[in-house]
Amino acid sequence: MRLSVYTFSHFSVDFCCFFALFSWLSSGTHPIQTVALGFLAYNIIAFGSQPIIGYLYDTYRKIPFEIIGFPLLIAGLLSMPVAALSITLIGLGNAFFHIAGGVDSLRNSSGKMARSGVFVSSGALGVALGTLAGQSGRLPVFIPIGVLLLCLVVLYFLYMERLKSGDAAIVFSLTKPNLKLGTVILLAAASIMIRSYAGSIIPTEWRTTTLLFTFPAIGAFLGKFSGGFIADIIGARKAAVFSLLTAAFLLTFGYMSPWIYLTGIVLFNVSMSVTLCAITSVLPLNPGLAFGITTLALLCGNVPTFFIAAKHTALIFASLTVFSTVCLCYILTERVKLNE
Repeated sequence: MRLSVYTFSHFSVDFCCFFALFSWLSSGTHPIQTVALGFLAYNIIAFGSQPIIGYLYDTYRKIPFEIIGFPLLIAGLLSMPVAALSITLIGLGNAFFHIAGGVDSLRNSSGKMARSGVFVSSGALGVALGTLAGQSGRLPVFIPIGVLLLCLVVLYFLYMERLKSGDAAIVFSLTKPNLKLGTVILLAAASIMIRSYAGSIIPTEWRTTTLLFTFPAIGAFLGKFSGGFIADIIGARKAAVFSLLTAAFLLTFGYMSPWIYLTGIVLFNVSMSVTLCAITSVLPLNPGLAFGITTLALLCGNVPTFFIAAKHTALIFASLTVFSTVCLCYILTERVKLNE
């Protein structure tokens, strides 16, 4: 039940954030440069603050991080006419929730990667559908606020349950035992950063209908959702190497086809839970910090897209994806049974 609640809440949180952002964009009251800075500010707040919030969550476990984000998100939706305030509030609300949900998925994983992949996966759908809802301008704001209130109530009971039951130990055996902590974190974060940047530069001019517009989100959802299960069965290293190299081939030579693109994006996102759990394996006492490191890496990969227009994108994508694969191949063990 906990996983279902957190996964639905993740969808709802990302839906509301992008509903607010694209409602602001669609209002047409600000120049495009201001809007771009607003989106960048949201990303910096939502993703860049998570290492700090994650460390605080690891340190002060009795603070209800599960529910702190929801009043912030609701206030952000109510303050949408004041763009700077709204962006700050929804960014912080997003960060608080993501840390709580990410840590819950890691602490209750029993050494498996599937749970974290399921939790993270729903965010992609929330982003896509929130974007469409914000662009349409037809969704009353009280509906997303009502969903957030529902999530807040249910998560309050999960918080009380957590206080009574305590925290489960985190044990992942993904990385090679002879590697230093800094090496694992650096290479895993580099792989995430590369994936974040490379995935954003693939041309998708064929997204001319609502269905095609959702293809990247559907692919990301399916890849993240299934990635942990696949890695638990065949091993983290095999899953990461096969999925990334196959995705590199498909997306380099077949990105013009929506269906080949969709298949490639699914495979491209399989390694998400692998990188998260790899970093957590060397920071078992700080899962919040580990989760925050992954979001900071995503931010670092995303920021250049706001300032630099990539050329020769297919070649860049292929090269970066291969390098990302090499990083993971170097740090991951070949062991299949991850909770031995």
